[in-house]
Amino acid sequence: MVCFCQPSFSQAELKIANIGDFTTRNGDVIKNCKVGYRTLGRLNADKSNVILWPTWFQGKSESIISGGFTGSLLDSSGLYIVIVDALTNGVSSSPSNTPGFPDITIRDMVNSQHQLLVNVLKINHLLAVMGISMGGMQTFEWVVAYPGFADKAIPIVGTPKQSSYDILVWQTMADLITEAGSDKVKLDFAYRRAYNILLMNLNTPAYFVKTRNEESLNAFLGGEYTKLMKPEDYLGGLKAMISHDIYKSAGISFDEIRNKIKTDMLIILSAQDHLVNPASAIKLCEKLNAQLVTLTGDCGHTAFSCETEKVKNAVTPFLKKNKPQ
Repeated sequence: MVCFCQPSFSQAELKIANIGDFTTRNGDVIKNCKVGYRTLGRLNADKSNVILWPTWFQGKSESIISGGFTGSLLDSSGLYIVIVDALTNGVSSSPSNTPGFPDITIRDMVNSQHQLLVNVLKINHLLAVMGISMGGMQTFEWVVAYPGFADKAIPIVGTPKQSSYDILVWQTMADLITEAGSDKVKLDFAYRRAYNILLMNLNTPAYFVKTRNEESLNAFLGGEYTKLMKPEDYLGGLKAMISHDIYKSAGISFDEIRNKIKTDMLIILSAQDHLVNPASAIKLCEKLNAQLVTLTGDCGHTAFSCETEKVKNAVTPFLKKNKPQ
């Protein structure tokens, strides 16, 4: 991703909070569940300036800061930003660092973050929750899991419910890794093929061809493979996304959703997103009569990093306007 590093934002220290024994939606228990997080800015006296920013798939809190997104996608002056490492990302409790780690859901990620805020940071309300990609999925989940906990929500290239194409992509990757089992050679091969599927859908074909020529493709892939997380964590995140559906998790129908969501929403999507199809987000946006920003370039799923000015020009005033009564 493009780096928009700003010298005014030094690397925030990683903190690990133990939220105790955490019970998942499926009834499994993660013993001594740990949640990683970093903070930027200063918390004001009435704690009214807090933004929660959960990580994307494969992402870490460090990536959000080092990528400069807290400066390129919004005016963060006067804000206290809590960037949280989602369960399964290898920093917080994950299959790679927690024996017997169970399959989890996006709701479990959100519930762990709620416990971090309320029980550890003593924060009982948010100005906003915002996130990119899987962070956007968590943002959609937040507004049904804890209605009114946040005044505003800004999902960016996320979805409230996976489309058939999303499931096809995620499930194919998950099947490749699962089928390889514990055989190291087979797993390494399967994981790289699964990651290739991600790369094939991350941008549009036109953007990929424009930015990667055939002579440098192998070098590019080799560099990408060095960044891979542990395969068991990758699979854990895939499984959480595959099951993501805010209507099922909230136990309500699409027609009832307007009565559930108490949060003012700004939904940002990419028209040419090949990884997280925008149709479900558009449908919900129309139902809620929420504010919609459509990124129209050929960057695909990473349009937010190609059209940062458009995102920032929407997010900054949205955060400053009063919540509708």
